[in-house]
Amino acid sequence: MHINSDVRGMWRYADLFSAADLDASRSITLGEGDTPVHEAPRTAANIGCHRILIKDESQNPSGSFKDRSGAYTVLKMREQGAKGIVLQSTGNAAASFAIYAARAGLPCHVVVPDDVLPMNVHQIIRSGAMLTQLSDWTQADATCAQIAKATGFHVVSAANTPHRMYAKQSLGFEIVEQCDGDMPDAIFCPTGGGIAVLALRQALGRLCGDRGMPRLYISQYAGCCPIVDAFNAGVDHVSPCPTADTPRGGMRTPFPRRGADVLQAISSGGAFSVSPAAAALQAGNCGKQDGINVGLECGTALASAAIALIVGDLPRTSTIMVVNTAGISKMDPRYL
Repeated sequence: MHINSDVRGMWRYADLFSAADLDASRSITLGEGDTPVHEAPRTAANIGCHRILIKDESQNPSGSFKDRSGAYTVLKMREQGAKGIVLQSTGNAAASFAIYAARAGLPCHVVVPDDVLPMNVHQIIRSGAMLTQLSDWTQADATCAQIAKATGFHVVSAANTPHRMYAKQSLGFEIVEQCDGDMPDAIFCPTGGGIAVLALRQALGRLCGDRGMPRLYISQYAGCCPIVDAFNAGVDHVSPCPTADTPRGGMRTPFPRRGADVLQAISSGGAFSVSPAAAALQAGNCGKQDGINVGLECGTALASAAIALIVGDLPRTSTIMVVNTAGISKMDPRYL
């Protein structure tokens, strides 16, 4: 792994980002990446394993790991001469892309559900982005397409650009650098569409090889868990979830288009779904016991790790890393 040691943040990985990328990033970066890994010893004791590590992506500028994709994708859109960008998002990506578009001087239009969290709305509006809220979330992609046709903006939703997954590989590079040869046995990642897990699989496979790579697990809400359902059924494809009964915020993807790829990425790991209440309990315990205020999505990963230990899928001697994809500012207030 080649690292630009005089550079901080995600742009330091020369195997991912070219010298031209690094130079261009200087006018866009807000310090994304280089997020800490925290030991959580009392949380580990609580769920019954040797060691818990929290990769705290809430320390990114907008409060979520979407900033990795936001910074890089906006940079590439500016390079390509885009008139502007449009995307659909349940909130966190919308806020992130709005912020980085403002940083780059690009117009931005975001499409979000009508129950989007207030923090995301504030970040979107304060960044000067145009905002469309939908009561029927099934129309999100169509609405983006209509806006793109009317404005000439580029669609940068998760399914429409490779840049988002490419940039998220930096998360895997960072984990390898920070662990310094002492990799965890498993990594649990809260998952909606699965782009982050695919990026982790690509980066860790590249840096660790198949034999040295941690087992990858995903967590989803029980009210919208199409990937978990497919994994438990032992099939190689994902069927659409008939409903999306989730808390406000992330992980609301009834039909992840890369679902089959996610199933392959977690084939040596696993997938679990949990209730929002179970997620809130684990997230709250982590804050009370170790002083690490993780979001509800991370709570699903902690609750899933506890299940994996109980059912014997992982031994209690395991070191488990959990990705805190977003902080408590991006959390449904009903579960605070």
